[in-house]
Amino acid sequence: MWKKSLWMGLLSAIFVAGSIFVLLQLNGTHQKVNQSTTPTIFIHGYRGTDRSLHGMIRRFDQKYDWATDALTVKVSPTGDISVKGTYSKKADNPLINIVFADNRATVTQQSLWTKKVMRYLEDTYDIKKFNAVGHSMGGGAWVSYLSSYANNPDYPEVQKIVFLAVPFYPEEYVNGDQEVDLENANAIHTKFAKQMEKRLKTTTEIMIIGGNLEDGSNSDGEVKIDSVMYGKKLFSNQYVEAHTLTGPTAKHSNMHELPVVDNYVAKFLWGFKGSVK
Repeated sequence: MWKKSLWMGLLSAIFVAGSIFVLLQLNGTHQKVNQSTTPTIFIHGYRGTDRSLHGMIRRFDQKYDWATDALTVKVSPTGDISVKGTYSKKADNPLINIVFADNRATVTQQSLWTKKVMRYLEDTYDIKKFNAVGHSMGGGAWVSYLSSYANNPDYPEVQKIVFLAVPFYPEEYVNGDQEVDLENANAIHTKFAKQMEKRLKTTTEIMIIGGNLEDGSNSDGEVKIDSVMYGKKLFSNQYVEAHTLTGPTAKHSNMHELPVVDNYVAKFLWGFKGSVK
């Protein structure tokens, strides 16, 4: 009997050791990225919270070892700023998460808060350049902010922008999450595009990621893929890389949880070592 127990124990030990080896091998398969001190700043979508994009931020830091989870910057409904975390100018690919307490505010209001945060980050941490990531309406906040301050020398200069499931048809932002049908939509598109072309530098690089559930809605469940891909026309003077995810996993609220999106974003922002863009 004792021989049988010894044999079973040995098999168990071999199984555990094998499992640990496999896990270590899997964790070691993540490609390495290039390191930089340029921070990447995230803004969540409509009704988002500090948890909305922190999963991606945490994976970049802890799972892949691609970046550093540095700061969470919270903005109160009255525009007061509070900060949690530590920012080092020597950190590898530092990540900053902007969170609006009033997560149903208009894009115009959020862009004003973004302006205040960017001013704070430059004054407090001497941030001169940055990358941006926006999910859904968070991308709208970036567009609204950058259309006014992208080439303003008093504010940090944006290098790269990731628009994740962001609707680019302006009328979609007119009245919050309600659908608005504007008769002069084409004129608004043209004006919007010209304003962005004027403000953004030609050296700014753009990545657009959208989803199509392929269920007949031509959307990710909330945002039409045509509206997302309109960004390719909107940023006609900049380098634009676009990806469309398809199938049931390409759900609007799930877009920032997908490994394929993690890889798209990391390669675009930092570049995998040894790979060609």
